[in-house]
Amino acid sequence: MGEIRNILIIDPDKRSGDLSRKLRRKGFQAAWAKNVEDALSLVMDGKPDLVLFGLDGIPERSLAAIGEIGELSPGTVVVAAAASAAEAGTAVECMRRGTMDLLFKPVTPGALLECIRRIERRLNNLCIGMTPNTGCVAREHKTLVFPNEIENLPYLINQAVLNAPVVCRDVETLKMALSEILINAIEHGNLEITMEEKASAVKKGAFEKLVHRRLADPRLSSRRVTLEVFMDEDRLEYVVTDEGRGFDYRKEVDPDPNAHIGSGLGIQIARAFFHEVRYEGEGNRVHLVYYRDPRLHRGGRETGPASLTMNAHRPVGGKSGAAGAGDLGDGVFLTGTMNIDVIVQLAESFPMGLLLVTDSERIAMWNQKAEQITSITSSSLVGAHVSEAPAFVRHLLDQSSSHADLVLDEFDTRIYEKTMHTVEPREGRRFSVVIFSDVTSSLRQREELERLLIESAETRDLMEEQAARLAITLAEMDEKNEIIRQQNQRMIEELEMAARLQKSLLPDTFENLNGVSFSCKYIPSIHIGGDLYDVVDLGGGQSGFIIADVSGHGVAAALVSAMFKMSFHALASTVASPTILMHMLNKELRPVLEEDYITAFFVITDRYNKGITYTNAGHPTPLLFRRATGMIEELDTDGFFLGSFDDGGYEEKTVSDIEKGDALLMYTDCILEAENPEGEQYGKERLKACFARCMESLRGNEVIEAIEADVRAFAAKDNLDDDLTVLLLEFWEEVGPGEEMPADGDTGGFVEF
Repeated sequence: MGEIRNILIIDPDKRSGDLSRKLRRKGFQAAWAKNVEDALSLVMDGKPDLVLFGLDGIPERSLAAIGEIGELSPGTVVVAAAASAAEAGTAVECMRRGTMDLLFKPVTPGALLECIRRIERRLNNLCIGMTPNTGCVAREHKTLVFPNEIENLPYLINQAVLNAPVVCRDVETLKMALSEILINAIEHGNLEITMEEKASAVKKGAFEKLVHRRLADPRLSSRRVTLEVFMDEDRLEYVVTDEGRGFDYRKEVDPDPNAHIGSGLGIQIARAFFHEVRYEGEGNRVHLVYYRDPRLHRGGRETGPASLTMNAHRPVGGKSGAAGAGDLGDGVFLTGTMNIDVIVQLAESFPMGLLLVTDSERIAMWNQKAEQITSITSSSLVGAHVSEAPAFVRHLLDQSSSHADLVLDEFDTRIYEKTMHTVEPREGRRFSVVIFSDVTSSLRQREELERLLIESAETRDLMEEQAARLAITLAEMDEKNEIIRQQNQRMIEELEMAARLQKSLLPDTFENLNGVSFSCKYIPSIHIGGDLYDVVDLGGGQSGFIIADVSGHGVAAALVSAMFKMSFHALASTVASPTILMHMLNKELRPVLEEDYITAFFVITDRYNKGITYTNAGHPTPLLFRRATGMIEELDTDGFFLGSFDDGGYEEKTVSDIEKGDALLMYTDCILEAENPEGEQYGKERLKACFARCMESLRGNEVIEAIEADVRAFAAKDNLDDDLTVLLLEFWEEVGPGEEMPADGDTGGFVEF
């Protein structure tokens, strides 16, 4: 059987949804359906390898659903999951209809994985499809001795049944029955695992661990199993001997499957196939006999459980005594004080149906077991002539057949296996004795075994076909993945080139212009971004500084920012007013920007007048640090985003008392919107406090690095969710005594860094 990877869980319990998620984390393809209707469509489309079916307490609905799953996907293995002992009976009936195993809720991933291994091993033990050529062998006798290695049983069984087709046509069922006895010899014999221990471990999903613990015991692991094979033209016999302590094989096996779910079924399977199953000694040695023509042997038959047989083809002899005596045949000779009452009591306690007919064709006995298994009362039969008896009783007396059918109704027909004997307890008298038992369940079990074998073969073929398709699909996926990888690599290289080009368009990170030292840092969230800063020398001791943020990220935002930079360069040196510049930029960009927009802050610094003039187009308000007082001021004006409206309503303000040591911090919204693991934003107040602390002892890029570190520590992650841009202006230089102001009309030149 192929590896089980595709699993469907059918159960309304939410814990089954958790189980499916845990299985996916382990690499399985797992799906969860809360009801049968949704599940059947998944079975039809996905053909899962395994269905874990949670019983819902309504037997008819559960059994019907399992049948539908088998019709939609014959190759799917079904495992039942019972919530309580009350559902165990339904689970056993489900197993008769095709489910491979039973688990108890809640089902853990470990229990399900162990169940999968158990199913794969069980199907592997069947060794289906191996048909040796045995036409040249007439007789065989060999002995196989092997250790407690269940995984090697398929190969040993193949050797044991190599020449079996000479006697037995159904070799596949023979393999299954023999494998169950060999597994019992290892587990229950050599490893001393009781049926109760196995049943408990199977329910807990810990049977594999129990076996491994026993194998770790040197006293148990050193034991061996001996398999003797005897075969001639008429008979096939296996003798299995283990080295364990044995068990009480005389104790009747509980026929109720609920009493030993997961254990004790091996001997039942063997009895359903072999004509004789005989234990010897302390239960360590078992004989398994199969006859080619069971009618030539003692009460033998081709199918059904082993039955008690009675060979009484002729009278043994002996004469009646004063107290009465009777010979029931084949050495069973009643003498002495045993009277007819004892014989009747024995017949009534006999574990099989018993019919006794006199030589005058009168029914003399119909015991209690016969009443139980046929519902025909003895009072309606005893003393009656055979011709007056029901048709079923007459069929029991038909020597041409070894079976008799009893039709209970149009939906139920019971099948009985019978053996006939003739006894002559006294000279001149002859009795016909029929011993019979109900073998309907055994025959149906055999049919189920045959169906399982057929489905297993179909499953194997289906799995091989699916494996071939999967190999082709994987090869195609590898080819497509390589194409995607190459395209992705080219895209990354192009983005890296675009990022280098974008950074080359920005000013240097630290310069001094017209008495203003400026430092800056730009980090895109991906390779390229939409943030922008720039510097222009306006002449006459004046400098223009702008910072902008294009909505969005990536390539589109980067293209808009490049277009904005070109427009800014073309207009900044031609106007002396921040408000006029913003109106001109808005008018030029408005037709281009449809759904996008740009926030921007522009400031003009005047070295000689110790003042700044600025305007704001919806950008986060810059922070002005006053060295003399240590206070922080926010610089803001009215004005909408660039590109949003035809008239942005931009306002202009001036601060005329900029002193040496003052500093202006310009930034984008990435800093304010950074969130910690609790979802709290960094915010402007934290930025103000951090900026004030940094300005006490740091300068230039040191201030920017300290602010960035504080933001990253707050967010508790290495990468931020947005582009980060910071521009710091420090007013250190002033107009000294004797320096002349530039002449009127001297506007200087455009300087790009």
